[in-house]
Amino acid sequence: MTGQSADQVHWQGELYDVTAVDGNGLFAAVGAKAISTACYRGYVASYRVDDDHLVLAELETDPGYDGAHLGVSPVHSRGVKVYRGLGAPVPFTGRLLIGAGYADIGYLHMGFRPAYGFQRVWELVFDVGRLTDVCERSAELAAVRERFAGVRPGPVGGEATSDWIDRTFSLSFSYSWPEIPERR
Repeated sequence: MTGQSADQVHWQGELYDVTAVDGNGLFAAVGAKAISTACYRGYVASYRVDDDHLVLAELETDPGYDGAHLGVSPVHSRGVKVYRGLGAPVPFTGRLLIGAGYADIGYLHMGFRPAYGFQRVWELVFDVGRLTDVCERSAELAAVRERFAGVRPGPVGGEATSDWIDRTFSLSFSYSWPEIPERR
């Protein structure tokens, strides 16, 4: 298995990876085929927040993807199509965890990197694409990272390996921001 290329959000002058999604309405390149083992979905979406609204800024897809509906011509680069300058409103409703600045969580070369694997983490909440709430989560995720220090990433509590693999590819909050069990 291979670590996956994450969607990104350009926010407050910095580029963040999307580490978890709880909601619906994000862009999906339906019909895209895998670009590589690092991009099984066949696309990587780059978003930005403009005047408190989420927009699709750029899209990288497999060479066979038909993005005519995007309204811009793609640039062909490194065996992919790149659609730049989109600025398309995204009617996402829900919350995103976004992270920047890798932190050491041990070797994990599969699925998407969880939020606790980043030094700077924000939770962004949207209502039909409009940013309604922002909360820095860096300290809380640092506590998760500290709790898991020295623990090799993998299945937990008798979990089947196949279930864990599915979680690493899911972008769920429960994988990206696991609860810390109380110590007794």
